Amino acid sequence: MNTLIFDIETVPLEFETAFDDVQKEYLLRGAASDEEKELRKSWGGLNPLTGQVVCIGTFIHETRKGSALYLAKSESEDVVEENGITVRYKAFSDERDLLQHFWNGIVDKFQAVVTFNGRNFDCPFLMLRSAVLGIRPSVNMMHGTRWEFRIGGNSKDRYSGIDHIDLQDKLCFSGGFEKAGATRKFNLDFYTKSFGIASPKSETIAGDKVPYFFAQGRVREIAEYCMRDVRATSELYEKWVTLLKF
Repeated sequence: MNTLIFDIETVPLEFETAFDDVQKEYLLRGAASDEEKELRKSWGGLNPLTGQVVCIGTFIHETRKGSALYLAKSESEDVVEENGITVRYKAFSDERDLLQHFWNGIVDKFQAVVTFNGRNFDCPFLMLRSAVLGIRPSVNMMHGTRWEFRIGGNSKDRYSGIDHIDLQDKLCFSGGFEKAGATRKFNLDFYTKSFGIASPKSETIAGDKVPYFFAQGRVREIAEYCMRDVRATSELYEKWVTLLKF
């Protein structure tokens, strides 16, 4: 059995073409300046009704093999091997096909799923965005309870399914409600640096620059960045298992 680690990258939908006039007014309601309107538009990538998935990175912790499914103008596929890690880069020209491919690969062959803030972002985004596009998710990624995250399972048994280990939640001991203190939540970059892990961020790209890179057509760079996030999450997971899991 293997442990699946995954992460997603998202961007706002094209504001002028994706929404009608009523929706545009609703999204910009109360914005007093052009700067605030542009800020509102930039928030689109944070919600599956106003944003889209442009990359899903997956990584098997035990086998050191991963895949980057990403959105591009044309379809392609190649495999890169480096430092004992194998990554398959597969480009899709349609978001729906990308998401369907992801769900087709999520089957009962994992002992656990690991994310960083996946319970609050990646999982609900994937499920709702898929539904918007007419795709039924193959598993329930929001199963379980606030204190017992699960993947899959059934409605009659909240403890069925497999473990979903959200590292941001684990590393603040299910706290994180205070802006300061021992259980404060940090981002992935901060945690990796604190634990001596190479940061997935680079001088050229971080999460907030993904929309810019996508608009410029630099989609392979987004996929490579997403895989750095996934590999860093894998290393952070190893630290948690070794030092903090009881």
